Amino acid sequence: METLTIEKEILEKPEMEKISTWVNDDVLVIILLNKNFNFSATRTPYDIEMCGKKMWEWVALACGDCEIKTTVCTEESDILTLIKPYLNNKKWTFVLYSDTPLFSSSTFMDIMNYVRAKQINVMKLERGYVFDTNYIKNAESLLSENVTSFGSKNDFFEISDAEKLYEANEIIRNRILNFHIQNGIIIDDKKSVYIDADVVIENGTRIKPNNAIYGLTYIGKNTVLEPNNVIKDSVISNNCVIKYSYIEQSRISENIVVGPFESIVNKSN
Repeated sequence: METLTIEKEILEKPEMEKISTWVNDDVLVIILLNKNFNFSATRTPYDIEMCGKKMWEWVALACGDCEIKTTVCTEESDILTLIKPYLNNKKWTFVLYSDTPLFSSSTFMDIMNYVRAKQINVMKLERGYVFDTNYIKNAESLLSENVTSFGSKNDFFEISDAEKLYEANEIIRNRILNFHIQNGIIIDDKKSVYIDADVVIENGTRIKPNNAIYGLTYIGKNTVLEPNNVIKDSVISNNCVIKYSYIEQSRISENIVVGPFESIVNKSN
């Protein structure tokens, strides 16, 4: 059966805090994909999904439209050896680790404004570095080991084990829920509702307990999700009621009542 294609234009991501044009133009971001051996069940812990995005993608998202490059590392890796092959003509090089998914765009901007104002060659962060690119191209070692602190305790919260992963997941999940609540979505029970990062929900919609919404899903205006639905990669149009149902890769037209206890996969109605 043909897979439903969901239009990208209705799935625009929520607007991030604004990144200045000069930062997008002048900064190269290198994300170090940390092979944390505490996550023995996976060879690539940086690819662990957190609310619909990989751990390292959350770091990249905070950096606006800056050029992003990635390279695998361990805690024993030499930073200069890792990053020098990736350096280009950007004025600044910002190095972050993949295990800080709570890093925010506002802290990113604060750091870059500070570095530019002070014309700093090397600045060590709690979990990363900022370099003047021309300076670091010729450097043989990192002379500065003093850490400069920015942002909140969450910005450089390191996902070092499964317990920390759970904590960070909860913070991201609540950020997403609060974003939707601030935009007029009624969520009856935050503890039992899960919404992925790229889900778009129009105002006036109500979400009752025990709903999970995944992937590239769009929920229209004034729709009611009764308890116990799972919706994945689907379009639910305006003024619908969904009751105790499973919907995947499907499109539900306006003013439709679905359920109770329906399973709709790869369909359009």
